[in-house]
Amino acid sequence: MPYRHTLTDRVQFADTDMAGIVHFSNFFRYMERVEHDFFRALGMSIWDGHNEVTDGERVGWPRVHASCDYKAPLRFEEEFTMELLVEEVRKKTIRYLIRFWKKDGELSAEGRIIAACVQRDKMSGKMKAVDIPARIFEKIEAAPASELSPK
Repeated sequence: MPYRHTLTDRVQFADTDMAGIVHFSNFFRYMERVEHDFFRALGMSIWDGHNEVTDGERVGWPRVHASCDYKAPLRFEEEFTMELLVEEVRKKTIRYLIRFWKKDGELSAEGRIIAACVQRDKMSGKMKAVDIPARIFEKIEAAPASELSPK
């Protein structure tokens, strides 16, 4: 499915606070990890620096929005599954919904990222939003509304 991807991981000691609970900021690292894994599963990389593309096709994906709502703590050594759903694909942006599921099926957190497709201008060095290249756009689609509904 080009709109859903899962990745299972285990909470590392370095991810936790003094109470052994995942520090809130690490959920953003987890969201990025599952996004990168999603791109790899589609035969691509989030970073075009090592891909066989010409300079005119190289793109980056800065975040223009990131948020996370927390429901139940994840603790040291606990296994959890990150579920990435493509909420929306526009000409220049992709919006993800990322859910964090505890092993028992309880929802731990729910986050959202909006990533813009950009290229660096060779003259000014500034990033500029561009259309998502067809080689990427054709591999990704938005999830059906039924998949995005709260569970």
